[in-house]
Amino acid sequence: MKRYLLSGATLVLSTLMLASAALAGASPGMGQTHLNDVAADLNGDGIVTLTELMIYNRNQRQS
Repeated sequence: MKRYLLSGATLVLSTLMLASAALAGASPGMGQTHLNDVAADLNGDGIVTLTELMIYNRNQRQS
């Protein structure tokens, strides 16, 4: 029983460490922008819509 508990805890901890390392290695220029990014608000109304987000991401990939 202890072996299964220790194996499970090791698996969970290693997964968390890999996920945090993957997030730490990503720079702001990589990947896509999220809805809370002010730069994606193309019309300046303070609300980022999905359409604005898609256009912003497409323009960032092309440049």
